[in-house]
Amino acid sequence: MFRKMSCDSATPGLRRRYLREFVPAMVGYVVLLIVSMLLLKHVEDHALRAVIALLPVVPIALTLRAIVRYIRDADELQRRIELEAVSLATALVSLVYMAGGFLQLAKVIDIPSGVAMIWVFPLLCATYGLLKAVVARRFR
Repeated sequence: MFRKMSCDSATPGLRRRYLREFVPAMVGYVVLLIVSMLLLKHVEDHALRAVIALLPVVPIALTLRAIVRYIRDADELQRRIELEAVSLATALVSLVYMAGGFLQLAKVIDIPSGVAMIWVFPLLCATYGLLKAVVARRFR
């Protein structure tokens, strides 16, 4: 049979709470991102455009809150795994972003700043997820 491969030693109750907080926040993010993009096509007022553009930030803040609560309430081993994974992910994404900046300044690439900025957080999350699995393997 298959052995459960997990990089998460959290209790089932903590995992359930995390998912109860995380999943609705991410669904809210997707919905508000779509609504925001659609509304921005029809609104001219700068102040209102700013409010509409920032709508997706609210569910991302709730997502970050869920992540922080999860890490805060996890056991010491899980906290160590999370800390190492997020630290490595932050370092790698920062390195990639900085390298991209150098390439942009050298006119080797041309990526609009808004596009680059909006992808930092998703790239950080994806890198963190991959590195969490790698870091957790050391503790099996």
